[in-house]
Amino acid sequence: MTEGLPCQDHCAIGMDIGGAKMEGSLVNSDGRVLRTLREPTPQGNREMLARIAEMVETIRDGQEIQGVGFAVPGSLHPKTGQLRNAPNSPAIDGAFLKKDLERTLPEYRVAVENDANCLAISEHRFGAARNYSHVVAIILGSGVGGGVIHEGRLFVGSRGLAPEFGHMPVDINGRFCADGNKGSVEAYLSGPSIRARYRDAGGDPAVETPEIFTRRADCAARAVLEETRLIFARFIAALVSIYDPEAFVLGGGVSRQDFFYSQSELISQFLFGTRQTPPILKAEGGDASGKLGAATLILG
Repeated sequence: MTEGLPCQDHCAIGMDIGGAKMEGSLVNSDGRVLRTLREPTPQGNREMLARIAEMVETIRDGQEIQGVGFAVPGSLHPKTGQLRNAPNSPAIDGAFLKKDLERTLPEYRVAVENDANCLAISEHRFGAARNYSHVVAIILGSGVGGGVIHEGRLFVGSRGLAPEFGHMPVDINGRFCADGNKGSVEAYLSGPSIRARYRDAGGDPAVETPEIFTRRADCAARAVLEETRLIFARFIAALVSIYDPEAFVLGGGVSRQDFFYSQSELISQFLFGTRQTPPILKAEGGDASGKLGAATLILG
């Protein structure tokens, strides 16, 4: 557990629950992370809830908090609170998670939101998008996710399914995605898909995704990066047509590549009604953005 300054004002705990790990932080009203704890995610729901309760008390360490916010994969039904579409997190997929967490942490206010939405909330409140009211946030990592801030407020849709950018089709005859459909954005722009396409193009199977972006003399890497560049540009242009944001913010491991921040000229070729590409910004919160957004659900 990492230690920071003691909490001198309003504080909350933000937790990011993933398929492999759970990470929680004590966060103050200025978005400063004061204390962090990381643990492997148990595979069973009961075990996971018990471990969350222990982590909250360890992170809190006697400090008074306003509540605990959770960033989770998948889609939350706005009426029932059931978590759907999180196959990589078996401990919570299909669960009525907010009710489970409220029973587990009865003495605290609890809030739960999709992890990409938490990225959007965090970057709008504390990070790269703090000066914008209309923001599209995109996670490029092991999958592709999204969050939208419209007029300063989070947009989630009538059934809590929006926005699932990763499952927008970009090539109806293209590669299969984990969702069973062909040609989804995630089948091209996620880390595993970039690596799979590189291997299929004859690239070295030992090369990991970040290295592909550096192999300029590698024919397979060049071909994959050109395809990635075109799909990313068309994807961003489509989002401009739908949301007309003031700015984009990118988070997730794949988004660390400078490659994605130098495509404005290409993107502009696919835009409708304008040739001005909104700024594409790197998430300032980095890997902590989900936790910060989760804490913000409580801090307001």
